[in-house]
Amino acid sequence: MFCCNLPCLVGAAVVFAGLSYVAYIPLMEGIVDTYQARMISTFARVVRITGGVAGGLGVERPDNVARMLTSLILSDKIPPPETDQLKVEDYTFDGVPVRLYRPTSAANPSPSVIYIHGGGWTILNVDSYDDTVSDLTVTSGYVFVSIEYPLAPENPFPKPFEACLKAARHVLSHAGTYGLDAENIAIAGDSSGGNLAAAVALKLSEVKDIPKLRFQWLIYPALQAFSFKTPSYVSNEEASPYFLQCETMTRYWCNYMGINTPTMIEAFSTNNHTSRKLKQSIYASYVSSKLLPTKYHGDSSKQTNIDHGDDHISNQIEKIILNPYFAPLMAPDLSGVAPAFVVTAEFDVLRDDGLMYAQRMKDASVDVVVYNSPGSIHGFLYFVVGLIPKYADTDHTVDMFVKYAMKQFK
Repeated sequence: MFCCNLPCLVGAAVVFAGLSYVAYIPLMEGIVDTYQARMISTFARVVRITGGVAGGLGVERPDNVARMLTSLILSDKIPPPETDQLKVEDYTFDGVPVRLYRPTSAANPSPSVIYIHGGGWTILNVDSYDDTVSDLTVTSGYVFVSIEYPLAPENPFPKPFEACLKAARHVLSHAGTYGLDAENIAIAGDSSGGNLAAAVALKLSEVKDIPKLRFQWLIYPALQAFSFKTPSYVSNEEASPYFLQCETMTRYWCNYMGINTPTMIEAFSTNNHTSRKLKQSIYASYVSSKLLPTKYHGDSSKQTNIDHGDDHISNQIEKIILNPYFAPLMAPDLSGVAPAFVVTAEFDVLRDDGLMYAQRMKDASVDVVVYNSPGSIHGFLYFVVGLIPKYADTDHTVDMFVKYAMKQFK
Protein backbone atom coordinates (compact mmCIF):
# COMPACT_ATOMS: atom_id res chain seq x y z
CA MET A 1 0.00 0.00 0.00
CA PHE A 2 2.85 2.35 0.89
CA CYS A 3 4.59 1.81 -2.44
CA CYS A 4 1.36 2.19 -4.43
CA ASN A 5 0.06 5.34 -2.81
CA LEU A 6 3.17 7.25 -1.80
CA PRO A 7 4.10 8.43 -5.33
CA CYS A 8 0.68 10.06 -5.61
CA LEU A 9 1.11 11.74 -2.24
CA VAL A 10 4.56 12.94 -3.20
CA GLY A 11 3.30 14.26 -6.51
CA ALA A 12 0.50 16.20 -4.86
CA ALA A 13 2.86 17.56 -2.22
CA VAL A 14 5.43 18.62 -4.82
CA VAL A 15 2.78 20.49 -6.81
CA PHE A 16 1.46 22.22 -3.69
CA ALA A 17 4.90 23.09 -2.35
CA GLY A 18 6.05 24.19 -5.80
CA LEU A 19 3.13 26.58 -6.01
CA SER A 20 4.00 27.87 -2.55
CA TYR A 21 7.57 28.46 -3.73
CA VAL A 22 6.39 30.37 -6.76
CA ALA A 23 4.00 32.29 -4.48
CA TYR A 24 7.07 33.30 -2.43
CA ILE A 25 8.14 31.88 0.93
CA PRO A 26 8.94 34.76 3.28
CA LEU A 27 12.32 34.66 4.97
CA MET A 28 13.70 36.70 7.83
CA GLU A 29 15.52 39.85 6.85
CA GLY A 30 19.27 39.32 6.99
CA ILE A 31 19.42 35.78 5.61
CA VAL A 32 22.10 35.78 2.93
CA ASP A 33 21.41 32.65 0.89
CA THR A 34 17.76 33.28 0.03
CA TYR A 35 17.65 30.89 -2.95
CA GLN A 36 19.06 28.02 -0.92
CA ALA A 37 16.81 28.79 2.05
CA ARG A 38 13.67 28.83 -0.11
CA MET A 39 14.65 25.58 -1.82
CA ILE A 40 15.18 23.88 1.53
CA SER A 41 11.92 25.30 2.88
CA THR A 42 10.10 23.99 -0.20
CA PHE A 43 11.61 20.52 0.18
CA ALA A 44 10.83 20.52 3.91
CA ARG A 45 7.24 21.42 3.08
CA VAL A 46 7.00 18.53 0.62
CA VAL A 47 8.24 16.17 3.34
CA ARG A 48 5.89 17.61 5.95
CA ILE A 49 2.79 17.50 3.72
CA THR A 50 3.52 14.01 2.40
CA GLY A 51 4.32 12.65 5.85
CA GLY A 52 1.25 14.28 7.37
CA VAL A 53 -1.09 12.89 4.73
CA ALA A 54 0.51 9.43 4.81
CA GLY A 55 0.30 9.36 8.60
CA GLY A 56 -3.29 10.61 8.62
CA LEU A 57 -4.35 7.92 6.15
CA GLY A 58 -2.47 5.23 8.06
CA VAL A 59 -0.30 4.54 4.99
CA GLU A 60 3.05 5.04 6.72
CA ARG A 61 4.64 6.82 9.68
CA PRO A 62 5.74 10.39 8.84
CA ASP A 63 9.29 9.60 9.98
CA ASN A 64 9.55 6.77 7.46
CA VAL A 65 8.22 9.01 4.70
CA ALA A 66 10.85 11.61 5.58
CA ARG A 67 13.56 8.96 5.45
CA MET A 68 12.38 7.67 2.10
CA LEU A 69 12.22 11.12 0.51
CA THR A 70 15.56 12.34 1.86
CA SER A 71 17.23 9.07 0.89
CA LEU A 72 15.70 9.22 -2.60
CA ILE A 73 17.06 12.71 -3.22
CA LEU A 74 20.27 12.76 -1.19
CA SER A 75 21.63 9.20 -1.32
CA ASP A 76 22.59 6.73 -4.05
CA LYS A 77 23.36 3.99 -1.49
CA ILE A 78 26.85 3.27 -2.87
CA PRO A 79 30.26 4.56 -1.74
CA PRO A 80 31.85 7.27 -3.87
CA PRO A 81 34.12 5.84 -6.60
CA GLU A 82 37.87 6.01 -6.13
CA THR A 83 39.46 9.08 -7.74
CA ASP A 84 42.93 10.54 -8.00
CA GLN A 85 42.10 12.57 -4.86
CA LEU A 86 40.06 10.19 -2.71
CA LYS A 87 39.67 6.56 -1.73
CA VAL A 88 36.60 5.39 0.22
CA GLU A 89 36.29 2.11 2.12
CA ASP A 90 33.57 0.61 4.32
CA TYR A 91 34.43 -1.13 7.59
CA THR A 92 32.73 -2.36 10.74
CA PHE A 93 34.26 -1.06 13.96
CA ASP A 94 33.21 -3.08 17.00
CA GLY A 95 29.89 -3.92 15.33
CA VAL A 96 29.26 -0.39 14.04
CA PRO A 97 29.35 0.32 10.27
CA VAL A 98 31.66 3.17 9.28
CA ARG A 99 32.92 4.70 6.05
CA LEU A 100 36.55 5.77 5.85
CA TYR A 101 37.46 8.60 3.45
CA ARG A 102 41.19 8.78 2.71
CA PRO A 103 42.67 11.59 0.63
CA THR A 104 45.46 10.41 -1.66
CA SER A 105 47.57 13.24 -0.24
CA ALA A 106 47.21 11.99 3.34
CA ALA A 107 50.27 11.30 5.45
CA ASN A 108 50.88 7.81 6.84
CA PRO A 109 49.97 7.73 9.64
CA SER A 110 47.45 10.48 9.08
CA PRO A 111 45.60 12.82 11.41
CA SER A 112 41.90 11.96 11.25
CA VAL A 113 38.44 13.23 12.12
CA ILE A 114 35.63 11.00 13.35
CA TYR A 115 32.45 12.42 11.77
CA ILE A 116 28.87 11.96 13.00
CA HIS A 117 26.10 13.01 10.62
CA GLY A 118 23.02 15.04 11.44
CA GLY A 119 19.34 14.44 10.73
CA GLY A 120 17.58 14.80 14.07
CA TRP A 121 18.67 11.28 15.12
CA THR A 122 15.81 10.22 12.81
CA ILE A 123 16.73 10.68 9.13
CA LEU A 124 19.82 10.78 6.87
CA ASN A 125 22.80 8.43 6.93
CA VAL A 126 26.40 8.00 5.89
CA ASP A 127 25.41 7.72 2.21
CA SER A 128 23.55 11.03 2.25
CA TYR A 129 26.66 12.71 3.67
CA ASP A 130 29.09 11.33 1.07
CA ASP A 131 29.45 14.62 -0.81
CA THR A 132 29.85 16.67 2.36
CA VAL A 133 32.43 14.40 4.00
CA SER A 134 34.29 13.77 0.73
CA ASP A 135 34.63 17.51 0.25
CA LEU A 136 35.90 17.99 3.80
CA THR A 137 38.36 15.15 3.34
CA VAL A 138 39.88 16.42 0.10
CA THR A 139 39.93 20.04 1.25
CA SER A 140 41.59 19.31 4.58
CA GLY A 141 43.90 16.48 3.53
CA TYR A 142 42.85 14.47 6.62
CA VAL A 143 41.20 11.07 6.84
CA PHE A 144 37.53 11.21 7.86
CA VAL A 145 35.69 8.30 9.50
CA SER A 146 31.90 8.61 9.16
CA ILE A 147 29.75 6.61 11.59
CA GLU A 148 26.50 4.85 10.62
CA TYR A 149 24.65 4.91 13.94
CA PRO A 150 21.16 3.40 14.45
CA LEU A 151 18.31 5.88 14.07
CA ALA A 152 15.47 6.82 16.39
CA PRO A 153 12.66 6.35 17.24
CA GLU A 154 13.26 2.63 16.66
CA ASN A 155 16.62 3.03 18.40
CA PRO A 156 16.21 5.70 21.10
CA PHE A 157 18.87 6.99 23.46
CA PRO A 158 21.30 5.58 24.48
CA LYS A 159 21.67 3.35 21.40
CA PRO A 160 22.91 6.01 18.92
CA PHE A 161 25.28 7.43 21.56
CA GLU A 162 26.62 3.99 22.48
CA ALA A 163 27.21 3.09 18.83
CA CYS A 164 29.15 6.31 18.23
CA LEU A 165 31.14 5.80 21.42
CA LYS A 166 32.08 2.23 20.45
CA ALA A 167 33.18 3.30 16.97
CA ALA A 168 35.19 6.23 18.34
CA ARG A 169 36.92 4.06 20.92
CA HIS A 170 37.79 1.57 18.20
CA VAL A 171 39.37 4.32 16.08
CA LEU A 172 41.42 5.58 19.02
CA SER A 173 42.47 2.08 20.12
CA HIS A 174 43.26 0.64 16.66
CA ALA A 175 44.35 3.74 14.77
CA GLY A 176 47.54 2.19 13.41
CA THR A 177 45.59 -0.62 11.72
CA TYR A 178 44.00 1.94 9.41
CA GLY A 179 47.02 4.16 8.88
CA LEU A 180 45.83 6.75 11.39
CA ASP A 181 47.85 8.68 13.95
CA ALA A 182 46.42 7.79 17.38
CA GLU A 183 47.74 11.03 18.87
CA ASN A 184 46.01 13.19 16.27
CA ILE A 185 42.36 12.20 16.17
CA ALA A 186 39.46 14.64 16.47
CA ILE A 187 35.68 14.25 16.50
CA ALA A 188 33.11 16.31 14.62
CA GLY A 189 29.40 16.36 13.92
CA ASP A 190 26.61 18.60 12.73
CA SER A 191 23.18 19.21 14.30
CA SER A 192 22.16 15.96 16.05
CA GLY A 193 25.57 14.65 15.02
CA GLY A 194 27.03 17.60 16.91
CA ASN A 195 25.08 16.42 19.94
CA LEU A 196 26.55 12.93 19.60
CA ALA A 197 30.06 14.26 18.97
CA ALA A 198 29.88 16.44 22.10
CA ALA A 199 28.48 13.55 24.15
CA VAL A 200 31.20 11.16 22.96
CA ALA A 201 33.89 13.79 23.63
CA LEU A 202 32.46 14.29 27.12
CA LYS A 203 32.51 10.55 27.84
CA LEU A 204 35.99 10.06 26.40
CA SER A 205 37.32 12.85 28.61
CA GLU A 206 36.64 10.50 31.52
CA VAL A 207 38.41 7.49 29.96
CA LYS A 208 42.05 6.89 30.89
CA ASP A 209 43.09 3.83 28.86
CA ILE A 210 43.06 5.28 25.32
CA PRO A 211 44.59 8.34 23.59
CA LYS A 212 42.82 11.65 24.09
CA LEU A 213 40.88 13.43 21.38
CA ARG A 214 42.87 16.31 19.95
CA PHE A 215 39.75 18.50 19.54
CA GLN A 216 36.03 18.51 18.82
CA TRP A 217 34.35 20.36 15.95
CA LEU A 218 30.70 21.02 16.84
CA ILE A 219 28.64 22.32 13.92
CA TYR A 220 25.31 23.99 14.86
CA PRO A 221 24.83 21.29 17.54
CA ALA A 222 21.60 20.40 19.37
CA LEU A 223 22.73 20.26 22.99
CA GLN A 224 19.74 20.63 25.30
CA ALA A 225 16.07 19.69 25.60
CA PHE A 226 15.56 21.73 28.76
CA SER A 227 14.21 24.93 27.20
CA PHE A 228 12.67 25.62 23.82
CA LYS A 229 12.30 29.30 24.67
CA THR A 230 15.92 30.38 24.35
CA PRO A 231 16.36 33.65 22.43
CA SER A 232 17.27 31.81 19.21
CA TYR A 233 14.24 29.51 19.45
CA VAL A 234 12.06 32.59 19.90
CA SER A 235 13.63 34.93 17.34
CA ASN A 236 14.46 32.38 14.61
CA GLU A 237 11.22 30.40 14.62
CA GLU A 238 10.26 31.80 11.21
CA ALA A 239 13.76 32.24 9.82
CA SER A 240 13.29 29.46 7.26
CA PRO A 241 9.65 28.28 7.34
CA TYR A 242 8.91 24.54 7.36
CA PHE A 243 12.58 23.64 7.82
CA LEU A 244 14.03 23.63 11.35
CA GLN A 245 11.48 25.18 13.69
CA CYS A 246 10.65 24.55 17.33
CA GLU A 247 8.07 21.88 16.53
CA THR A 248 10.55 20.08 14.28
CA MET A 249 13.20 20.00 16.98
CA THR A 250 10.80 18.87 19.70
CA ARG A 251 9.69 15.98 17.49
CA TYR A 252 13.31 15.01 16.93
CA TRP A 253 14.12 15.21 20.65
CA CYS A 254 11.05 13.12 21.50
CA ASN A 255 12.10 10.55 18.89
CA TYR A 256 15.57 10.39 20.41
CA MET A 257 14.06 10.09 23.88
CA GLY A 258 11.81 7.28 22.70
CA ILE A 259 8.56 8.89 23.89
CA ASN A 260 7.18 10.59 20.79
CA THR A 261 3.48 10.82 21.66
CA PRO A 262 1.46 13.90 20.63
CA THR A 263 1.07 14.81 24.31
CA MET A 264 4.81 14.72 24.88
CA ILE A 265 5.61 16.68 21.72
CA GLU A 266 3.08 19.34 22.70
CA ALA A 267 4.56 19.55 26.22
CA PHE A 268 8.05 20.04 24.79
CA SER A 269 6.89 22.64 22.26
CA THR A 270 5.23 24.75 24.97
CA ASN A 271 8.03 24.27 27.51
CA ASN A 272 5.51 22.51 29.75
CA HIS A 273 7.70 19.41 29.96
CA THR A 274 9.74 20.72 32.90
CA SER A 275 8.23 21.41 36.31
CA ARG A 276 8.35 24.76 38.06
CA LYS A 277 10.84 23.27 40.50
CA LEU A 278 13.14 22.12 37.69
CA LYS A 279 12.89 25.50 35.99
CA GLN A 280 14.31 27.05 39.16
CA SER A 281 17.08 24.47 39.62
CA ILE A 282 20.80 24.76 38.87
CA TYR A 283 20.11 23.21 35.45
CA ALA A 284 18.25 26.35 34.38
CA SER A 285 21.51 28.28 34.71
CA TYR A 286 23.07 25.98 32.10
CA VAL A 287 20.68 27.42 29.48
CA SER A 288 20.61 31.00 30.74
CA SER A 289 20.68 33.87 28.24
CA LYS A 290 23.42 35.34 30.44
CA LEU A 291 25.75 32.89 28.72
CA LEU A 292 25.09 34.58 25.38
CA PRO A 293 26.54 37.71 23.80
CA THR A 294 24.52 40.74 24.90
CA LYS A 295 23.01 41.24 21.44
CA TYR A 296 21.31 37.83 21.72
CA HIS A 297 19.75 38.26 25.16
CA GLY A 298 16.43 38.95 23.45
CA ASP A 299 13.05 39.75 24.97
CA SER A 300 12.99 38.01 28.34
CA SER A 301 9.18 38.16 28.44
CA LYS A 302 9.07 35.63 25.57
CA GLN A 303 11.52 33.23 27.17
CA THR A 304 11.06 30.54 29.81
CA ASN A 305 8.15 31.17 32.16
CA ILE A 306 8.88 29.52 35.50
CA ASP A 307 5.25 29.69 36.60
CA HIS A 308 4.07 26.63 34.70
CA GLY A 309 5.11 23.04 34.14
CA ASP A 310 3.61 19.56 34.15
CA ASP A 311 4.95 17.75 37.20
CA HIS A 312 3.90 14.33 35.91
CA ILE A 313 5.64 14.72 32.55
CA SER A 314 8.65 16.36 34.18
CA ASN A 315 9.06 13.45 36.59
CA GLN A 316 8.73 10.99 33.71
CA ILE A 317 11.48 12.49 31.58
CA GLU A 318 13.72 14.35 34.03
CA LYS A 319 16.29 11.60 34.30
CA ILE A 320 16.70 11.51 30.53
CA ILE A 321 16.79 15.20 29.63
CA LEU A 322 19.28 15.93 32.41
CA ASN A 323 21.61 13.14 31.31
CA PRO A 324 24.71 14.88 29.86
CA TYR A 325 25.20 12.10 27.31
CA PHE A 326 21.67 12.81 26.05
CA ALA A 327 22.01 16.59 26.34
CA PRO A 328 25.67 17.66 26.84
CA LEU A 329 24.73 21.18 27.93
CA MET A 330 23.38 19.60 31.12
CA ALA A 331 26.85 18.43 32.19
CA PRO A 332 27.71 20.05 35.54
CA ASP A 333 31.45 20.05 34.78
CA LEU A 334 33.06 20.53 31.36
CA SER A 335 36.59 21.14 32.55
CA GLY A 336 38.11 17.98 31.09
CA VAL A 337 36.68 18.00 27.58
CA ALA A 338 38.79 18.37 24.44
CA PRO A 339 39.41 21.81 22.92
CA ALA A 340 36.57 22.88 20.67
CA PHE A 341 35.79 24.72 17.47
CA VAL A 342 32.08 25.59 17.67
CA VAL A 343 30.23 26.75 14.56
CA THR A 344 26.73 28.23 14.80
CA ALA A 345 24.41 29.92 12.31
CA GLU A 346 22.94 33.35 13.01
CA PHE A 347 19.41 32.44 11.88
CA ASP A 348 19.16 28.99 13.48
CA VAL A 349 16.93 27.95 16.38
CA LEU A 350 19.92 25.95 17.67
CA ARG A 351 22.30 28.92 17.62
CA ASP A 352 22.13 29.47 21.37
CA ASP A 353 22.76 25.80 22.20
CA GLY A 354 26.18 26.09 20.60
CA LEU A 355 26.96 29.54 21.99
CA MET A 356 25.95 28.54 25.54
CA TYR A 357 28.03 25.37 25.39
CA ALA A 358 31.02 27.31 24.07
CA GLN A 359 30.75 29.83 26.91
CA ARG A 360 30.39 27.11 29.54
CA MET A 361 33.49 25.37 28.17
CA LYS A 362 35.36 28.68 28.28
CA ASP A 363 34.23 29.18 31.88
CA ALA A 364 35.67 25.72 32.60
CA SER A 365 39.05 26.80 31.13
CA VAL A 366 38.66 24.78 27.93
CA ASP A 367 40.31 26.24 24.81
CA VAL A 368 37.39 27.23 22.57
CA VAL A 369 37.07 29.00 19.22
CA VAL A 370 33.56 30.14 18.24
CA TYR A 371 32.32 31.18 14.82
CA ASN A 372 28.72 32.36 14.42
CA SER A 373 28.16 32.43 10.66
CA PRO A 374 26.48 35.73 9.76
CA GLY A 375 23.31 35.51 7.67
CA SER A 376 23.34 31.69 7.62
CA ILE A 377 20.63 29.18 8.50
CA HIS A 378 20.84 25.69 9.94
CA GLY A 379 22.54 23.16 7.69
CA PHE A 380 24.52 25.65 5.63
CA LEU A 381 27.64 23.43 5.52
CA TYR A 382 25.81 20.39 4.16
CA PHE A 383 25.29 21.33 0.52
CA VAL A 384 28.42 21.29 -1.63
CA VAL A 385 27.12 20.09 -5.02
CA GLY A 386 23.79 19.54 -6.76
CA LEU A 387 20.50 21.41 -7.04
CA ILE A 388 21.16 23.49 -3.95
CA PRO A 389 24.52 25.26 -4.41
CA LYS A 390 27.07 26.00 -1.73
CA TYR A 391 26.13 28.65 0.76
CA ALA A 392 28.04 31.91 0.69
CA ASP A 393 29.90 31.17 3.91
CA THR A 394 30.67 27.48 3.38
CA ASP A 395 34.17 27.79 1.95
CA HIS A 396 35.17 30.40 4.53
CA THR A 397 33.92 28.23 7.40
CA VAL A 398 35.68 25.11 6.09
CA ASP A 399 38.85 27.15 5.64
CA MET A 400 38.57 28.20 9.29
CA PHE A 401 38.25 24.54 10.27
CA VAL A 402 41.32 23.54 8.24
CA LYS A 403 43.43 26.29 9.81
CA TYR A 404 42.16 25.38 13.28
CA ALA A 405 42.91 21.69 12.72
CA MET A 406 46.43 22.45 11.50
CA LYS A 407 47.14 24.21 14.80
CA GLN A 408 45.59 21.46 16.92
CA PHE A 409 47.14 18.45 15.17
CA LYS A 410 50.77 18.15 16.21
